[in-house]
Amino acid sequence: MTINVYWSRSNPNWRETIAMSSLRLLPPEPLMKNIDYKDFFGPEVSKCPAIVDDLKNIFVIKSPVDLTISVTGSNIQIMNQVVEFGQMFLGPNQGKVGIHQLGMGYYFFAEKSLVATQLPAYYEANGFTDNTHMISASFDIGKWFRVAGKPIFAFKEGDRVMQIKEGDALMYYKFNTVEKVKLVEVEATPILQSLASTCGALKFHSQGITPLAKCYEYFENFNMRHKILKEIKSQRLE
Repeated sequence: MTINVYWSRSNPNWRETIAMSSLRLLPPEPLMKNIDYKDFFGPEVSKCPAIVDDLKNIFVIKSPVDLTISVTGSNIQIMNQVVEFGQMFLGPNQGKVGIHQLGMGYYFFAEKSLVATQLPAYYEANGFTDNTHMISASFDIGKWFRVAGKPIFAFKEGDRVMQIKEGDALMYYKFNTVEKVKLVEVEATPILQSLASTCGALKFHSQGITPLAKCYEYFENFNMRHKILKEIKSQRLE
């Protein structure tokens, strides 16, 4: 069995002088193409189905740009990009430990219930993975429609210079199903972006956190799945 997961790039609408072209956002790449698991795990571990099967529906989200960041205490300096772009891409410092959310992302949507999870890129060793703590998150991409594939992290303690290279793995995106996942690219049309914004706006005028179960209920009541699929199907899919 195969399940189609529709995806599109989501690029923030920054002003032209600091905007990043959507061409830079790389397609999510299957982890099985990113590493040679037989060589990585060795002859014994690579025969373990509990490990190998877990790799099959994991996709790699990669950096669209080079970025060098100097962290000294609470001072963060962008060293090899226009400062304003670097600050927007890195995102503001939030929370007690300094949480950042990179200014990039993707839309994912499934025709039926399918929980997807953002994970640290734990098989990778690069300037980003070595110097950050990635924050995990999950939601059902058949019952909710928001920007995902958006790395959220905190810097590890201590002063450091962190170099991110274009194409470095930033995080993994896992589809929690035994079915084979086929990614189908679609255009992030104004209608799809508007529907995503409608979901995002649900947190406004709420006391505290709106539970995902309640989000899914609103989603169903608004007939959101039909509206999203109608817009997706209106495109000529390859």
